[in-house]
Amino acid sequence: MADYYLAIEIGGTNLRYGVIDEDFRVLDFQKEPSRLLSDAEDKGAYIENLVRPYLDQYGQEHFKCVTLSLASLMNRERTVNYNSPHIKGLDNISLTDILTGRLGLPAFMERDVNTALLYEIWRRNMDSRGIIVGIFIGTGLGNAMCIDGKVYIGHSGSACELGHIPVLGFSEGCGCGKNGCIELKASGKTLFYLAEHVFHCPVTDIFEKYGDRDEVLDVIRACAVAAATEITILDPRCVVLGGGVVEMKGFPMEYFEQTVRENLRIPNPRESVVFYRADAAPEAGIIGAAINAANRIMNEQTEI
Repeated sequence: MADYYLAIEIGGTNLRYGVIDEDFRVLDFQKEPSRLLSDAEDKGAYIENLVRPYLDQYGQEHFKCVTLSLASLMNRERTVNYNSPHIKGLDNISLTDILTGRLGLPAFMERDVNTALLYEIWRRNMDSRGIIVGIFIGTGLGNAMCIDGKVYIGHSGSACELGHIPVLGFSEGCGCGKNGCIELKASGKTLFYLAEHVFHCPVTDIFEKYGDRDEVLDVIRACAVAAATEITILDPRCVVLGGGVVEMKGFPMEYFEQTVRENLRIPNPRESVVFYRADAAPEAGIIGAAINAANRIMNEQTEI
């Protein structure tokens, strides 16, 4: 009987991988710079070389699957990466097919924001009934949604692109190909620009040193308005807030929540919405990938 998940998270900065057991405990964990994968000519061979020692150590027959979490647009079936902006050479390929061919295991794939939300629901043992929203403020403005414990991906697989809702009267071009997307204001990219060109400080210090400046507060307000827009539409059970910006020293969580509530209808969802801070554990991504694989396997067995 298979006992383990071979889990991989491909992030913009780090590639994390390891072995997860059936109870989602981490048995082994490693990380390395993602640029090494980005520079590798043969992506499949590179990943195989990383994880092959696990198959030899634990026995390939004891693994249920290989499961991936990555920052990528992908198809509804979660078999093709359309666009992975942080890793060269992953666009318009089936990484799941490549790894199944090399490792001899079923392969599953999901967006990193979705696996992050699955991890938070599991970690907190949340009541998964209804809608739970995840908002992740990092380089961009990430978003995920679970409905009755199941990740919502939409008709085409591209749901929950909160960072790319348009702002009326804003025409700046976005890397997604549209103009006026809210994450051009509501993101770590904007904070990095302010730190480098306006305040001349490390971006990690921007909240502690300049958190009361209008330029910085405008970024938080934009994030809060995006969050309030989604909460107004969905009236979720709760909102999980995470991402690199939220983890920075001095992030104004109280101000963010206050601004969100000021932009919500009275009495609800202004009074009913609940916020949680996401866990910053480095293993969160691979655990979330394992949870996603477990859900996929269970759903496939139910459909038979």
